[in-house]
Amino acid sequence: MKFCKVKEQALSQLTKQSILQYIQSMDLSISNKLPREELLAQELGVSRITVRSALNELASEGIIFRKQGKGTFVNQQALGMNVVFNPIGDLRDVIANSGYEVKTEVLSTNRRLATDDEAKKLQLDNNEEVFIVERMFYANEMPAIYCVDRIPVKIVKENFLQNCLDMSIYKYFSEFLKRTIIWDKVELSTITNQELSSLTDYFKCEQITSFLNCDIINFDNNDEPVFYANEYVDTKFIHYQLIRQKKY
Repeated sequence: MKFCKVKEQALSQLTKQSILQYIQSMDLSISNKLPREELLAQELGVSRITVRSALNELASEGIIFRKQGKGTFVNQQALGMNVVFNPIGDLRDVIANSGYEVKTEVLSTNRRLATDDEAKKLQLDNNEEVFIVERMFYANEMPAIYCVDRIPVKIVKENFLQNCLDMSIYKYFSEFLKRTIIWDKVELSTITNQELSSLTDYFKCEQITSFLNCDIINFDNNDEPVFYANEYVDTKFIHYQLIRQKKY
Protein backbone atom coordinates (compact mmCIF):
# COMPACT_ATOMS: atom_id res chain seq x y z
CA MET A 1 0.00 0.00 0.00
CA LYS A 2 1.29 3.44 -0.90
CA PHE A 3 0.27 7.02 -0.13
CA CYS A 4 -0.01 9.79 -2.70
CA LYS A 5 1.79 12.97 -1.63
CA VAL A 6 -0.34 16.06 -1.06
CA LYS A 7 1.40 18.89 -2.90
CA GLU A 8 -1.29 21.54 -3.27
CA GLN A 9 -2.35 23.98 -0.58
CA ALA A 10 -5.99 22.90 -0.29
CA LEU A 11 -4.64 20.87 2.56
CA SER A 12 -7.42 19.48 4.69
CA GLN A 13 -9.69 18.27 1.87
CA LEU A 14 -6.83 16.91 -0.21
CA THR A 15 -5.43 15.17 2.84
CA LYS A 16 -8.84 13.65 3.52
CA GLN A 17 -9.05 12.38 -0.06
CA SER A 18 -5.56 10.88 0.13
CA ILE A 19 -6.43 9.09 3.38
CA LEU A 20 -9.64 7.79 1.79
CA GLN A 21 -7.64 6.47 -1.18
CA TYR A 22 -5.27 4.77 1.25
CA ILE A 23 -8.21 3.23 3.14
CA GLN A 24 -9.63 1.88 -0.11
CA SER A 25 -6.29 0.22 -0.88
CA MET A 26 -6.07 -1.48 2.53
CA ASP A 27 -6.57 -5.21 2.98
CA LEU A 28 -9.08 -4.95 5.80
CA SER A 29 -9.15 -8.71 6.25
CA ILE A 30 -5.65 -8.36 7.70
CA SER A 31 -6.00 -5.13 9.66
CA ASN A 32 -8.27 -2.09 9.77
CA LYS A 33 -5.90 0.03 11.85
CA LEU A 34 -4.53 3.26 10.36
CA PRO A 35 -0.94 4.46 10.87
CA ARG A 36 -0.26 7.02 13.62
CA GLU A 37 -0.89 10.71 12.91
CA GLU A 38 2.81 11.54 12.75
CA LEU A 39 3.42 8.80 10.16
CA LEU A 40 0.43 9.92 8.10
CA ALA A 41 1.73 13.48 8.19
CA GLN A 42 5.17 12.34 7.07
CA GLU A 43 3.85 10.15 4.24
CA LEU A 44 1.46 12.83 2.96
CA GLY A 45 3.87 15.74 3.34
CA VAL A 46 1.56 17.83 5.56
CA SER A 47 1.46 18.87 9.21
CA ARG A 48 -0.06 16.79 11.99
CA ILE A 49 -2.64 19.54 12.49
CA THR A 50 -3.81 19.07 8.88
CA VAL A 51 -3.92 15.29 9.30
CA ARG A 52 -5.87 15.64 12.54
CA SER A 53 -8.39 17.96 10.84
CA ALA A 54 -8.90 15.43 8.02
CA LEU A 55 -9.24 12.56 10.49
CA ASN A 56 -11.75 14.52 12.56
CA GLU A 57 -13.90 14.99 9.46
CA LEU A 58 -13.67 11.30 8.58
CA ALA A 59 -14.58 10.40 12.15
CA SER A 60 -17.62 12.70 12.07
CA GLU A 61 -18.76 10.89 8.90
CA GLY A 62 -18.34 7.51 10.56
CA ILE A 63 -15.59 6.36 8.17
CA ILE A 64 -13.10 5.88 10.99
CA PHE A 65 -13.31 5.57 14.76
CA ARG A 66 -10.79 6.08 17.53
CA LYS A 67 -10.08 3.84 20.50
CA GLN A 68 -8.31 5.63 23.30
CA GLY A 69 -4.84 4.22 23.82
CA LYS A 70 -5.21 1.83 20.87
CA GLY A 71 -5.31 3.98 17.73
CA THR A 72 -7.51 4.87 14.76
CA PHE A 73 -9.48 2.23 12.87
CA VAL A 74 -11.46 2.00 9.64
CA ASN A 75 -15.19 1.41 10.09
CA GLN A 76 -15.82 -1.41 7.63
CA GLN A 77 -19.60 -0.96 7.94
CA ALA A 78 -19.32 2.63 6.69
CA LEU A 79 -17.31 1.59 3.63
CA GLY A 80 -20.21 -0.58 2.49
CA MET A 81 -22.71 2.29 2.43
CA ASN A 82 -23.41 3.56 -1.09
CA VAL A 83 -25.68 6.51 -0.25
CA VAL A 84 -24.71 8.38 2.89
CA PHE A 85 -26.64 11.27 4.37
CA ASN A 86 -23.49 13.17 5.29
CA PRO A 87 -21.71 14.37 3.27
CA ILE A 88 -24.34 14.54 0.55
CA GLY A 89 -23.53 14.91 -3.13
CA ASP A 90 -25.50 15.97 -6.17
CA LEU A 91 -28.81 14.13 -6.52
CA ARG A 92 -27.56 12.59 -9.77
CA ASP A 93 -24.76 10.95 -7.79
CA VAL A 94 -27.20 9.81 -5.11
CA ILE A 95 -29.29 7.96 -7.70
CA ALA A 96 -26.27 6.57 -9.57
CA ASN A 97 -24.72 5.32 -6.31
CA SER A 98 -28.01 3.55 -5.59
CA GLY A 99 -27.44 1.49 -8.73
CA TYR A 100 -29.79 3.21 -11.17
CA GLU A 101 -29.45 5.00 -14.48
CA VAL A 102 -30.09 8.72 -14.02
CA LYS A 103 -32.22 11.10 -16.01
CA THR A 104 -33.35 14.61 -15.06
CA GLU A 105 -36.21 16.76 -16.25
CA VAL A 106 -36.97 20.43 -15.59
CA LEU A 107 -40.66 20.53 -14.76
CA SER A 108 -41.09 24.29 -14.45
CA THR A 109 -39.31 27.59 -13.83
CA ASN A 110 -40.74 30.73 -12.33
CA ARG A 111 -39.85 34.07 -10.79
CA ARG A 112 -41.98 35.54 -8.01
CA LEU A 113 -41.95 37.27 -4.63
CA ALA A 114 -40.59 35.17 -1.80
CA THR A 115 -43.15 33.85 0.66
CA ASP A 116 -42.76 34.78 4.33
CA ASP A 117 -41.23 31.37 5.05
CA GLU A 118 -38.80 31.59 2.11
CA ALA A 119 -37.79 35.14 3.06
CA LYS A 120 -37.09 34.06 6.65
CA LYS A 121 -34.99 31.07 5.65
CA LEU A 122 -33.05 33.00 2.99
CA GLN A 123 -32.76 36.17 5.12
CA LEU A 124 -34.58 38.28 2.53
CA ASP A 125 -36.81 41.31 2.79
CA ASN A 126 -40.47 40.56 2.16
CA ASN A 127 -40.46 42.39 -1.18
CA GLU A 128 -37.55 40.41 -2.65
CA GLU A 129 -37.94 37.88 -5.44
CA VAL A 130 -36.78 34.30 -5.89
CA PHE A 131 -36.30 32.04 -8.88
CA ILE A 132 -38.18 28.74 -8.57
CA VAL A 133 -36.86 25.67 -10.37
CA GLU A 134 -38.73 22.36 -10.17
CA ARG A 135 -36.91 19.22 -11.29
CA MET A 136 -37.61 15.52 -11.36
CA PHE A 137 -34.76 13.04 -10.99
CA TYR A 138 -35.48 9.61 -12.47
CA ALA A 139 -34.06 6.22 -11.50
CA ASN A 140 -34.27 3.77 -14.42
CA GLU A 141 -36.94 6.00 -15.99
CA MET A 142 -39.02 5.98 -12.78
CA PRO A 143 -39.58 9.23 -10.82
CA ALA A 144 -37.41 9.04 -7.71
CA ILE A 145 -36.77 12.56 -6.37
CA TYR A 146 -38.85 15.70 -6.94
CA CYS A 147 -36.85 18.82 -6.09
CA VAL A 148 -37.95 22.44 -5.67
CA ASP A 149 -35.12 25.01 -5.54
CA ARG A 150 -35.63 28.64 -4.51
CA ILE A 151 -32.77 31.02 -5.33
CA PRO A 152 -32.74 34.75 -4.47
CA VAL A 153 -32.83 36.84 -7.64
CA LYS A 154 -30.44 39.38 -6.14
CA ILE A 155 -27.50 36.97 -5.91
CA VAL A 156 -27.70 35.38 -9.36
CA LYS A 157 -27.31 36.80 -12.83
CA GLU A 158 -30.18 37.59 -15.15
CA ASN A 159 -29.27 34.62 -17.35
CA PHE A 160 -29.57 32.27 -14.38
CA LEU A 161 -32.40 30.16 -15.79
CA GLN A 162 -30.63 29.79 -19.11
CA ASN A 163 -27.37 28.59 -17.53
CA CYS A 164 -28.46 26.57 -14.52
CA LEU A 165 -30.92 24.12 -16.02
CA ASP A 166 -28.41 21.77 -17.61
CA MET A 167 -26.04 21.54 -14.66
CA SER A 168 -25.94 20.92 -10.95
CA ILE A 169 -26.96 24.00 -9.00
CA TYR A 170 -23.84 23.49 -6.85
CA LYS A 171 -21.70 23.65 -9.97
CA TYR A 172 -23.58 26.76 -11.14
CA PHE A 173 -22.82 28.58 -7.88
CA SER A 174 -19.17 27.54 -8.01
CA GLU A 175 -18.49 28.29 -11.69
CA PHE A 176 -20.71 31.30 -12.37
CA LEU A 177 -20.92 33.01 -8.99
CA LYS A 178 -17.64 31.85 -7.38
CA ARG A 179 -19.60 30.93 -4.25
CA THR A 180 -19.07 27.39 -3.02
CA ILE A 181 -21.90 25.76 -1.10
CA ILE A 182 -20.21 24.02 1.79
CA TRP A 183 -22.90 23.12 4.32
CA ASP A 184 -26.62 22.96 4.81
CA LYS A 185 -29.27 22.79 7.49
CA VAL A 186 -31.75 19.96 6.97
CA GLU A 187 -35.13 19.29 8.56
CA LEU A 188 -36.49 15.80 7.89
CA SER A 189 -40.14 14.84 7.85
CA THR A 190 -42.53 12.66 5.91
CA ILE A 191 -45.28 13.90 3.63
CA THR A 192 -48.01 12.16 1.64
CA ASN A 193 -49.32 12.94 -1.80
CA GLN A 194 -52.62 13.68 -0.05
CA GLU A 195 -50.90 16.57 1.78
CA LEU A 196 -49.10 17.84 -1.35
CA SER A 197 -51.22 17.15 -4.40
CA SER A 198 -48.46 17.80 -6.94
CA LEU A 199 -46.74 14.61 -5.73
CA THR A 200 -49.67 12.60 -7.09
CA ASP A 201 -49.13 13.99 -10.58
CA TYR A 202 -45.34 13.95 -10.60
CA PHE A 203 -44.96 10.46 -9.12
CA LYS A 204 -48.08 9.07 -10.81
CA CYS A 205 -49.49 7.79 -7.51
CA GLU A 206 -52.62 5.65 -7.62
CA GLN A 207 -53.01 5.52 -3.84
CA ILE A 208 -51.87 7.41 -0.74
CA THR A 209 -48.06 7.31 -0.70
CA SER A 210 -45.52 8.69 1.78
CA PHE A 211 -42.30 10.47 0.79
CA LEU A 212 -39.25 11.62 2.69
CA ASN A 213 -39.25 15.43 2.74
CA CYS A 214 -35.81 17.02 3.09
CA ASP A 215 -36.28 20.73 3.86
CA ILE A 216 -32.84 22.23 3.17
CA ILE A 217 -31.21 25.64 3.59
CA ASN A 218 -27.87 25.75 1.75
CA PHE A 219 -25.03 28.01 2.93
CA ASP A 220 -21.96 29.24 1.06
CA ASN A 221 -18.35 29.70 2.17
CA ASN A 222 -19.35 32.99 3.84
CA ASP A 223 -22.02 31.17 5.89
CA GLU A 224 -24.76 33.01 3.99
CA PRO A 225 -27.97 31.19 2.91
CA VAL A 226 -27.91 31.08 -0.89
CA PHE A 227 -30.73 28.75 -1.82
CA TYR A 228 -33.57 26.89 -0.16
CA ALA A 229 -34.79 23.52 -1.39
CA ASN A 230 -37.28 20.78 -0.77
CA GLU A 231 -36.38 17.28 -1.92
CA TYR A 232 -39.23 14.78 -1.94
CA VAL A 233 -37.69 11.32 -2.04
CA ASP A 234 -39.38 8.06 -3.00
CA THR A 235 -37.72 5.66 -0.56
CA LYS A 236 -38.51 2.69 -2.79
CA PHE A 237 -35.48 3.83 -4.75
CA ILE A 238 -33.29 5.89 -2.42
CA HIS A 239 -32.17 4.67 0.99
CA TYR A 240 -30.04 7.20 2.82
CA GLN A 241 -27.67 5.79 5.42
CA LEU A 242 -25.94 7.48 8.33
CA ILE A 243 -23.38 6.39 10.90
CA ARG A 244 -24.11 8.13 14.21
CA GLN A 245 -21.76 8.40 17.15
CA LYS A 246 -23.12 7.63 20.60
CA LYS A 247 -22.24 9.79 23.60
CA TYR A 248 -22.84 7.18 26.29
